[in-house]
Amino acid sequence: MVDIALLFGIFLLLVIFFRVPIAYSLGISGLLMLIWKTNVPLEVALQRVFVGVDSLSLLAIPFFIVAGDLMVYGGISTRLIRFASNVVSRFRGGLAMSSVFASMIFSGVSGSALADTTAVGSVAMPAMIQKGYKKPFVSAIQACAGTMGPIIPPSIAMVLYGSLTGVSIGALFLAGIIPGILIGIALMIYCYFHARKENIPREQGVPMKEVLKSGLDAFWALMLPVLIIAGIIFGFFTPTEAGMVAVVYSLVVGLFIYKELTWKAIIKTFTDAAITTASVMVIVGMAGIFGWMLAYIQFPKMAIEFLSSITENGILAMLIIVVFLLIIGLLMEELSALTIFVPVLTPFVAAYGYDPIHFAVVFIVTLMMGLVVPPVGILLSVTTAMTKTSMIHAVPYALRMVGVMLIVILAIVFIPQLATYVPSLVFN
Repeated sequence: MVDIALLFGIFLLLVIFFRVPIAYSLGISGLLMLIWKTNVPLEVALQRVFVGVDSLSLLAIPFFIVAGDLMVYGGISTRLIRFASNVVSRFRGGLAMSSVFASMIFSGVSGSALADTTAVGSVAMPAMIQKGYKKPFVSAIQACAGTMGPIIPPSIAMVLYGSLTGVSIGALFLAGIIPGILIGIALMIYCYFHARKENIPREQGVPMKEVLKSGLDAFWALMLPVLIIAGIIFGFFTPTEAGMVAVVYSLVVGLFIYKELTWKAIIKTFTDAAITTASVMVIVGMAGIFGWMLAYIQFPKMAIEFLSSITENGILAMLIIVVFLLIIGLLMEELSALTIFVPVLTPFVAAYGYDPIHFAVVFIVTLMMGLVVPPVGILLSVTTAMTKTSMIHAVPYALRMVGVMLIVILAIVFIPQLATYVPSLVFN
């Protein structure tokens, strides 16, 4: 217990008081404990870094980042948003619903919460503000809608989870479909009641002819998520290869069909993706040292024994883990939290007899809630900056929306089939 306190104490000291980036704090704290508490050669630390990043599955991350950016620059995202707006505009709160619906569709390509939020928000949020929605509400709904990026396949978070645990990434992708759709529906219902409460007038419905026209215009954009999921289901390519397919498809559509993609934008896309991927890999590599030390001091075993001493009920244990992950999500960004706590918490799968796919979906969906609420709240930080409003005013709206999404999380906990049904149709 003392060793655990020391390891986490050094990590928190570096992050909070010395403002050391999380990735380097992971590596330094793990390395110091390795020197202090073990007699193993220092080469082990370097070995753990390379073992952490030596995964073919992780190659999917830069591909999906590039594909998401190419959609933005190639005019694909604009057409998706226009189509989504036309479909739901006739309902009360339809404009707010359209930002959620567009995020659901865009999630089918980007795999990233931040990409989803910025791409859809840059178009949808100014339109909502112009129609009378308050800036704090607009910021909160777009931030919450962005959480679907890592839930609806493809998902960078699921790629990382699968590479850390060996769970099928294809099965994880399919497992996110129903939970992601349920979160989207829950947020759209909230938009409806919010519009009624605020007496926001119903938008004039778009004629069906216009809906069909925008759907045809967005056809090539809508086919990309279908292509990715169908390709994985029917075994034409792996999730990593799906990322490459998404990049090529986005390039062809942006350059030769919509003809809005420029070579300058392509160069910027690949440069940005390289920087983002490098950041992710540093986190994964440094977490390898930290994770090895956690295993060395037997933290996973002690954590299981501690939880077992509280309850032997699997559902209650899962609820305790959900509360724990909610707290972790408030304090750390999702990729760091995944690399640290996935190896720690996955032994609970065997200890309590959880389905690995079910547990993974609960883990990822719960962790995404922290992207909205401060102190980290990276998505809310981005949307409030885009709308030029105070985060303090947006937080009450965000908390109510997170409460709505927590209902979906509880449904997934109590009804595992919401996560496991679609993968069971494809994978035995």
